[in-house]
Amino acid sequence: MIFTKILLVGQTLKGNIPLSWSHKEIECPKFHWVKLPLSGLSWVYTAEIPSNYTMEDLCNKLESNFPDGFLLRGCSSELATYLNEKGCDLIRTGAQGIIDLENSKKLSQTLTNLVKRGDRWGAVKEIPFSQINRQRVSQFITHTSYGTKPKLQYLFNNTFDSHCRCFVFSTPEDKWLGVITVSVLGKHYSHTEMILREKNAPAGVMESLFVSVMNILRDEGFKHFSLGEVPFVSPEAMEENNLRCTVKRSLHESFLFKAGHILRFAYNYRGLFNFKNKFDPEWKPVYICATPKLPFLSLIDLFCETRYLALSRSELISNIKHYSRISSSAG
Repeated sequence: MIFTKILLVGQTLKGNIPLSWSHKEIECPKFHWVKLPLSGLSWVYTAEIPSNYTMEDLCNKLESNFPDGFLLRGCSSELATYLNEKGCDLIRTGAQGIIDLENSKKLSQTLTNLVKRGDRWGAVKEIPFSQINRQRVSQFITHTSYGTKPKLQYLFNNTFDSHCRCFVFSTPEDKWLGVITVSVLGKHYSHTEMILREKNAPAGVMESLFVSVMNILRDEGFKHFSLGEVPFVSPEAMEENNLRCTVKRSLHESFLFKAGHILRFAYNYRGLFNFKNKFDPEWKPVYICATPKLPFLSLIDLFCETRYLALSRSELISNIKHYSRISSSAG
């Protein structure tokens, strides 16, 4: 462990900043955070970090800005290892899929066929940021499967703003069928934020959109493209199509994964994993890190602050009403 600590001290962050954070040509970091009411920790959900910042710089700045404790989510193994060596608690929350754009694998025949099916309906284009396009993306969200449901917050950038790039799959009539927003973590690192599919979009549209975005980023010199996190799952477990995991979990991890499994009717993380896995990414674990400790109450805080519980409640009520109507009709 001493070797690990020596290795990471002074190491630049590169692509190891938490998910949905970004590198900027600035002198001081800009943290965006919310106070968690039950645990008392400050959850830094996104930030702009100077391009030359090291892991040590980041840790020192967080400790000085949040002396009562802070929480980060979306941490890579490298960053989590360093923070753990500095005294932070950590738990695994899921996995993110990363595409190596320099050494991309050949698309499977199944994926190739899906892309061809999607290509029949239109083409992919990047749209510039403007208030009109921002409003159009917001309006498009209402036409997705989750459009009328409580919107998750703080987990990713859920709006189109000047910090993101936006790619759309558009028909010849300029009807949008799919939207992806991408944030730039650094010179060679990009990360998926929103994945939006029109609820009646034909098969293959989203596959075509993703493959096109990968090709665009590769041509621009990007080396890595993160498909984003899938929470509540581990690659080992999903390969077996269940939630068994050979990696020993802490009590906190077990609670988090089981809660996600119980509430899967509200958030289809398995379907999200299966979709992203079509692109054959390298799956890497994602962590929550907190100091001085990661109390159990902080997990309850996260379920509330992200509006995951609100979404679960909405879906539960919707399901109860649906089955009540079926029961009444059958009677």
